[in-house]
Amino acid sequence: MFYVLCLVYFLFVVMLGVFGSKRVKTVDDYLVANRKLPSWILLPTIVATWYGAGSCMGVAGAVYSEGALSVLADPFGCSLALLIAGLFYAGPLRRLKLRTISDVIGKAYGKKSEIFASSACLPFYIGTLAAQMVAIGYLCHIVTDLPITLGICIGSLIVLTYTMWGGMWAVSVTDVFQLLFLTAGLFVIFFKMPSPENVVAELKTLLPCKANFGLSYIGQILMTGLGAIMGQDLIQRFLSAKNASAAKKSSIYASVIYLALGLIPLMIGLSGRGVLPGLDLPELLLPSLAQKLLSPLGFSIFAIGILSAVMSTADSYLLAGTAIFTQNILFPLLRISEKNKLKVMRLSNIFLTICAFCLALYAQRIFDLMVHSGALLFVAVFVPVTLALYLKQPSQRGGAMSMAAGTLSWLVYLGLWAIWGTASLTDALYAAAICGVVCSFGGYLIWCRKSDRQHHPIQVKYSQSR
Repeated sequence: MFYVLCLVYFLFVVMLGVFGSKRVKTVDDYLVANRKLPSWILLPTIVATWYGAGSCMGVAGAVYSEGALSVLADPFGCSLALLIAGLFYAGPLRRLKLRTISDVIGKAYGKKSEIFASSACLPFYIGTLAAQMVAIGYLCHIVTDLPITLGICIGSLIVLTYTMWGGMWAVSVTDVFQLLFLTAGLFVIFFKMPSPENVVAELKTLLPCKANFGLSYIGQILMTGLGAIMGQDLIQRFLSAKNASAAKKSSIYASVIYLALGLIPLMIGLSGRGVLPGLDLPELLLPSLAQKLLSPLGFSIFAIGILSAVMSTADSYLLAGTAIFTQNILFPLLRISEKNKLKVMRLSNIFLTICAFCLALYAQRIFDLMVHSGALLFVAVFVPVTLALYLKQPSQRGGAMSMAAGTLSWLVYLGLWAIWGTASLTDALYAAAICGVVCSFGGYLIWCRKSDRQHHPIQVKYSQSR
């Protein structure tokens, strides 16, 4: 049953990719769907982009082994990010009519800052893509007994195929169907689970108190609650919307849906302790429970749903990484004609997939790989992009120093922790993120000079496109 459904599903998404490729004629078609995505596509693609391996398998496994407090960043921080993005970022970004988050940096602070920001962002997309590959490998191993590495190869090739040819059109359309499969799969297993014990006590641990409140606690909320807004995967959807209103409303509604879906694996993680105690690999909790509790048909629906979640995130991060790598690193450095840019982008898809595959072979925890690979978005990009959107005359020198100070302080904090630190690595990473973003803001203020301020090119374009 599973093999038949899986084959039909894979053929279906590849066909959607081929269909999407027919609409791709220009770079704008490939990266931002020619800015024509309606709300009924935009909303599910925003949710499906973020709701991947870390949000289902990673969250369930982390709660199973460490408790609810370990997933404060996702789903709670991520839901907050979508809400804040909808309220304050989606509209202004859509009106700019750019292609990437690094374009904002380049317009406000210059080409060198744009390349630096792009280089800082790129590891996030490769790391998150690797996390999805690990999840695909785990799922294939559980369901079919295939080696994990072979499962990673199969899933990665399918994602690469339809993303490489169809671009944003293919990714967005497939996300709509993948979210439907995901929702069906999660509900199938959720209603089969026994009620978890001590739910109230576990949820109370999420509240700040003397025992848990500190830089690590704040970092879990803000590193995703603010830093994730800077992700090209999310920004790309805002830039693909048919108008600013659609981008804003879709992000706000997505925050509610994401939180509702995010609570399901959290509850399953709590329940799973009683059903499958002593699991060696907690991140295999979801597929292991499905295999134990569901009928063959129910298990097949569940497995396809989780694969949908993983693939919808994988294709989005592959496309986002390609956009940053080509638009803001390769194209400024190399003279490439418009005719050949699409070819270079498709070849870059292959290159980034290979990089992520190599990283996936050494990945340990899906949740950590997903969350912490995005730290540089918070410490290096959040402050300068926010100031670029809301200041009429941002300082070029201040923007450059903001990125440098945030990145350097983050690295120094982790270096000092490695020598003298007593906290866990996870706590240190969250605390380092807070240190980094504070220094990023401080770096801007210290180096901002009136003589350095110039007419703001972003504000000009923003006002003209209203």
